[in-house]
Amino acid sequence: MASIRSGDDIKTVQENLGHATASFTLDIYGHVTKQMRQASADRMEEYIKSVSGK
Repeated sequence: MASIRSGDDIKTVQENLGHATASFTLDIYGHVTKQMRQASADRMEEYIKSVSGK
């Protein structure tokens, strides 16, 4: 789902799609999280480098 990949939080997507729960939305669109997980790891690595002075 493009909006999740673009950074929309899951609760907003849930409400916009009319799903009863965020877990349902994640069950349906959770497959996009592999790319998001890698992007998050990359951002976290950059942050750790910036605060550790390395």
